[in-house]
Amino acid sequence: MAKPPFELRVLGPTELAGPVPEAGEAVVRQPKRLALLAHLALTTAEGFRRRDKIIALFWPELDQVQARTYLRKALYGIHEALGVEVFATRGEDEVRLDPAQCWCDAVALPQLTREGRCHEALALYRGDLLEGLFPEGVAQEFHEWLDGQRRILREQAAAAAWECARIEEERGDRKAAAVMARRALDLTPDDEVGVRRLMALLDGHGDRAGALRVYGEWQAHLRAEYDVEPAPETRKLARKVQAARKGESHETPPTMAPVGVTNGGAGERGSGGPESGARGHARTGARRYLVGAGMVIVVAALAGAIALTRIGAVAGQPDPSSVAVLQLRDIGAAGQGGESERVTEELTTALALDHRLTVLSASRARDAVEQGGDVDRIGRRLGVAYVVDGGVQRGASRLRVTLRLVRAADGMSVWAGTYDADVADPMTAARQVATEASAQIGERLSSSARR
Repeated sequence: MAKPPFELRVLGPTELAGPVPEAGEAVVRQPKRLALLAHLALTTAEGFRRRDKIIALFWPELDQVQARTYLRKALYGIHEALGVEVFATRGEDEVRLDPAQCWCDAVALPQLTREGRCHEALALYRGDLLEGLFPEGVAQEFHEWLDGQRRILREQAAAAAWECARIEEERGDRKAAAVMARRALDLTPDDEVGVRRLMALLDGHGDRAGALRVYGEWQAHLRAEYDVEPAPETRKLARKVQAARKGESHETPPTMAPVGVTNGGAGERGSGGPESGARGHARTGARRYLVGAGMVIVVAALAGAIALTRIGAVAGQPDPSSVAVLQLRDIGAAGQGGESERVTEELTTALALDHRLTVLSASRARDAVEQGGDVDRIGRRLGVAYVVDGGVQRGASRLRVTLRLVRAADGMSVWAGTYDADVADPMTAARQVATEASAQIGERLSSSARR
């Protein structure tokens, strides 16, 4: 297949290279036409796209006739600047960017990843999609589409980096594998599973100090950004690495040092004679008795706690700090931008980062909702003590999220909260709401568990 005459690079610094360099520069300098070209490259890679879908994103304030005229002028302007017809049409209503005329790195990256050419795919990712682009007059839905595509491409680049790390590890190049793994974490800095993968990789090759350094950096990141601790699985892995580094076992506590015994007439503090030796033996026996008695008390207390836990389990009582977040409802036009799904996901993640809580997975919560029933009935079916539900409403510039905490045992609402956020950046808005709400819900549940 002949190489396309034009190359559009929109991952990181934007470039449009072709037979005449100045032609590409003329398009890149116009933000709206560049955004339109990139949008068509990504959305029409597999086929044509209807014009009415395009104009709704780029000229939302105009009527159909005016918007179609502006689209026609923009496509003609790009064609005139490049000197080549890079667009293909099907009738009057459908258009696409011709892949035979223009190659795009954002389209090639997932294709190379699917083909297993991970090093080539990763080399294409030089930064976020359309980095620093702010076109005027476009609909909010375009910004949401752009945010979503940025996240998807970043995650695909991270997946390619992890695959590169696996290949380098199989080759025996530990240093290169660690570099690729760190690149993956740089792309997805909140990926705690990735943190454990890097720790395990370093530990497996004997770099325990490096593994503990990764854990320390992750712990500091969580405390600074979310004021939470790493997940139990991550803390357990860190203890295992630390114990192995010291030559200890992470599964059992260290053995207590034996109490010293005086021998053959040697008394305490240098005193001699049979009497001092007898006194030493007596004191040693007393110490042994106290240690033994203390151990008996500790074992009895643990046994009692275990018994109480088992009694609760037999009685079918859920963990008092367990919670499930049900899919939030769309109110009005909120569903058009996927706000409810985004807030539900962010809230579930934020609560899961709270080590005081037991949070059910989002997939299990969705399955339970599909079976129907009231909120409290769904909670009992899931085996949790509390359920979070609510709705998401979107206005012109604000996002409003209303939440309530329902006790599954009797369906009683024990807490409610309303949160507002600016929708200019949907992801930031969802995280802001999730952070504020999870802090209040976490405190409420931990207080309830303590009682």
